[in-house]
Amino acid sequence: MPDRFHPLVAVLAVVVPLALVLGTVPAGAVGNGNGEDGVVAASIVRGPDNVLLPVVGEFAGSTVVSSTCGREVVYEGGTPVHAGGDNAIDVVLDPGHGGPEPGAVGANGLTERDLNLMVTFHAKLALEELGHSVVLTRHRDLHMPIRQRTAIVRALDPRAFVSIHHNGGAVKRSDTPGTEAFHQVDQPESQRLAGLLFEEVQAVFADYWVPWVRTYHQGVSARLRESRTDTYGVLRMTRGVPAAIVEGLYLSNPPEAELLALPEIQQAEGQAIARAVHRFLTTSDPGSGFKEPFHDPHTTGTGTARGCVDRTYTDPVEIVTGFTADEYASLVSTARAMGRSPDWLIRFGVYTLKFLGDLPGAAPTTELAEVDRPDAYGPNAVPVVWDQAEQVVLVRMAEAYDLTRTQVQKLGATLMVFLANLPPTLNDRSSDTP
Repeated sequence: MPDRFHPLVAVLAVVVPLALVLGTVPAGAVGNGNGEDGVVAASIVRGPDNVLLPVVGEFAGSTVVSSTCGREVVYEGGTPVHAGGDNAIDVVLDPGHGGPEPGAVGANGLTERDLNLMVTFHAKLALEELGHSVVLTRHRDLHMPIRQRTAIVRALDPRAFVSIHHNGGAVKRSDTPGTEAFHQVDQPESQRLAGLLFEEVQAVFADYWVPWVRTYHQGVSARLRESRTDTYGVLRMTRGVPAAIVEGLYLSNPPEAELLALPEIQQAEGQAIARAVHRFLTTSDPGSGFKEPFHDPHTTGTGTARGCVDRTYTDPVEIVTGFTADEYASLVSTARAMGRSPDWLIRFGVYTLKFLGDLPGAAPTTELAEVDRPDAYGPNAVPVVWDQAEQVVLVRMAEAYDLTRTQVQKLGATLMVFLANLPPTLNDRSSDTP
């Protein structure tokens, strides 16, 4: 590889020996724009099958979005979902669970996953008839992690957010429906929204008589972790937006499950949710059913990306980089010594560029001087195929160094050849003496 690339790769590479890089950088890992509160996105596009995809950013002319599984992928196209000015979103409704996470299941086979969606459809229709703009986090049976749902909410910044659920587990008999609503801790508007949801939803069920069940949490409260933050991620990660969870009835109670299976009941519940949200947006009504916050950090463990399988949003792309005869010989011999192919070594080199640049204390990546920009042309062409997730690290590095994707591949190849040929005392920690 040309000596003029060595100053750049040496600054990156001398920090970590090759053995550590090979043991640390996952072959398929792509860095995310995810912070403690999940996906960081400023806008939303509507993708295939009406799915909402938070836009993480634009990198080297490519759009990076968060997939429905919460993974960064390159995706071109989609219709922007505007959230400002005259197109501001009034309400985001979230049908809880979905995909392999059914939630509560009734003795009649009714799943919370499907029931939540049907009730949400009715709530959306009723709210739109009242003149409000409404967006749903999902429109079909779909595995969607909580972090993805909350990213949609934060990017759209609606006037209200409601996550619609139904309960399971209660056995204590009750004279009234065991409806529950949860709000964000120390957030008066969230508490008011939850109070109105409880008021309207319990009232619509109270017109019927079945042997109800409840728990101590019947009513409106905040459920907290030991740190006095919200236990529920959909509330904790949507601070700044008035948000609430409503748990209509107990699917685990057979009589209530039979009631909830009736289409007219699903419609009535959806309309009750819509009335509550409408009152929240248009009045100062306080709601009712309030209780003191309680500490309970335990959750069911659902709402994660575990086992989530993404659809293909973007076809794989093939990027070809050219090498001189000497460069190609160095690349091939290095790959052979590692038991790998040249294209694998190039891809791994691009991942390593990002890995080293992300190390604590690493200098920020900057645009390269003209003399250090890789010449990505030559008579020996090596194609590298990148899937929709792998493309993310490629375009991020292209943006960071102001290079083409072809040049980034050349830089990654240069780095790996350089690392592999470092003196043994630098490249093998096992040779260090105590």
